Amino acid sequence: MLFLTHCGGGEKVEPVAVNLSGESITEVVAPEVTIVQARLGQLPLRRQTNGNLRARREITISSQIGGVLTLAPVEGKYYRRGDTLAVTDLRPVRLAVDRAMAAREEAAFRHRDLLLRLSINLPPGDTVLPRLARDNALIQSGLPAAEVALREAHYALTQAIQLAPFAGRAAEVEAQAGQLVGVGEEICTLIDPTSLEAEFTLLEQEIPRLDQGHRITVSPLALPEVKIPATLDIVNPRVNDGGLLRVRARLGNTGSHRLYPGMNVMVTIAGHSDEAVLLPKEALVLRSGRPVVFTYDEESARAKWQYVSVLHENDEMIAVGEGVEPGASVIVSGNLNLDHDARVIVKVK
Repeated sequence: MLFLTHCGGGEKVEPVAVNLSGESITEVVAPEVTIVQARLGQLPLRRQTNGNLRARREITISSQIGGVLTLAPVEGKYYRRGDTLAVTDLRPVRLAVDRAMAAREEAAFRHRDLLLRLSINLPPGDTVLPRLARDNALIQSGLPAAEVALREAHYALTQAIQLAPFAGRAAEVEAQAGQLVGVGEEICTLIDPTSLEAEFTLLEQEIPRLDQGHRITVSPLALPEVKIPATLDIVNPRVNDGGLLRVRARLGNTGSHRLYPGMNVMVTIAGHSDEAVLLPKEALVLRSGRPVVFTYDEESARAKWQYVSVLHENDEMIAVGEGVEPGASVIVSGNLNLDHDARVIVKVK
């Protein structure tokens, strides 16, 4: 076999091998590769899922008595705790209170009259009525029932005035002033804007790695540049048919951003995998649809391909469960077209 070079034109060319019969043989040049050391560690993970905002303190205000509304809530208005939201016409209930007071006075008069009559018929020397006689007189007068009726009338009067149980905004107002409403008819919804939380779902396999108090980030889809810190707060203990659990996270400081219940949000959950062998993502290639990593054998200067099982991945790294041992030299560049046992040259960084 002879090695020949061509000198015409001043161009530099690679030598070629020529066998004795005059046929040229191209010499195979070993590819250059870069290697890193596989290491044990916990892979930083970031999980994103869609969800919605909801208010933890949100109640429906309904009419407690029937009648005509004389005051109705204003949609979107902010009410402090104890502010009046709605008032049903007070005249009928005030008249009911007056009737109950008059009935109580009549019953009290009958009671006094019965006691007087009984005291007149006492035997000489007796000045105190027997307890049984006093109890009978009280029942015959109807005074206990009249007092109960008066308390009921006063209670109905308080029910005619709907007060805000907590500070919030009125939403979904269903009734207007002058409208006749029945008992239990919805008037509005009161929402506390400071109690917003994100509600979303997670796979049941993800829950063991999360605890209450876990920090997450919430971004409204309408305001993707806004990052709101939140704290994982409630995990519904029931898994649905799709293997999902409903999770809630309480929002932190929302700043000056206007957020409303029902808004769509992107929830980002940061965490870590269990300890595993960590490799750069560039180390992973596919062979026949299966994930493969090439390791470098220093003694033979050859690439050895290893099938691996990928447990987790992020934007830069992968965590593998088997196939590569910690400390192994893993090829991360020049590996796309490698074959098993191919000779390689390690590029010095």
